Amino acid sequence: MTIISNENILLAGYGYLGQYIIEEINNTKKNYNITTLSRSNKISAANINHITSNFDENTRIEFDNNSRVIYMAPPSNATLEDTRLQNFLSNIVSSEIKSLLYISTSGIYGNHNGLSVNENTKPTPNTNRAKRRLDAEEKIKVFAEEKNISYVILRVPGIYGPDRLPIDKIKKNIPLIKIDESPLTNLINVKDLARLVIATQTNNLENEIINVSDGKPIKVTNYYLKICNVMNFAIPNFISINEAKKIFDEKRLSFLLESRSLDVTKMKKLLPGCIKFENLETGIKDSLK
Repeated sequence: MTIISNENILLAGYGYLGQYIIEEINNTKKNYNITTLSRSNKISAANINHITSNFDENTRIEFDNNSRVIYMAPPSNATLEDTRLQNFLSNIVSSEIKSLLYISTSGIYGNHNGLSVNENTKPTPNTNRAKRRLDAEEKIKVFAEEKNISYVILRVPGIYGPDRLPIDKIKKNIPLIKIDESPLTNLINVKDLARLVIATQTNNLENEIINVSDGKPIKVTNYYLKICNVMNFAIPNFISINEAKKIFDEKRLSFLLESRSLDVTKMKKLLPGCIKFENLETGIKDSLK
């Protein structure tokens, strides 16, 4: 049994985003005790209490009052339900946590042929991973209601940042979709996402689902072209969607067969000032430092 102290932030599923959340917490100088909970025991951040734990196993955790949970662990691929999250929630033996934040995906909306989607748009996930995320959202809401705690769900698009740019694909000269056929995508810099995560905690939001992005939907091909421009790379060849279906793997195709524009009006209202990289080229350059 692990006891987590008051005014603690628990990062459940510490990974790429978790590093930047810790950095943002340190930047805000808030007096939080930070605990990370993940399978890995290689946590490099200083002054962090780390617990090595496999969420698929029976690991009981007790939370004191005012603890805040930020859940980032990816779902297991075993079923179309997020059994990993369910196991985690089932093993929380106390309801005395202040809030629960879940990092979801904008993929739950499915394909909308480039049209705008907001938080009231009915989810129609196409991929199995998006279906698992939608299942997780429902589990979060049910758990929060049963335990009488607040929740926030962030629906997150493609995350880019240091070591998260598709540079290898460009170097390998993997072809791009013709601009007129390229789907619309949405992006967010990992540092901006970390700011949003902490802002949900400091602003004490309750029971909200929020789309987050840089607010600048862009065609996938244009995203790659911006990287080429910043890094002075040669532009790859262009192919049609039909040609891409013959050579791209299933995972990459799934991203190219969905097109939507995230409406982030709610984000701007509830979490103002968090997006510092509205300009994608500025965000790309920052990611290369």
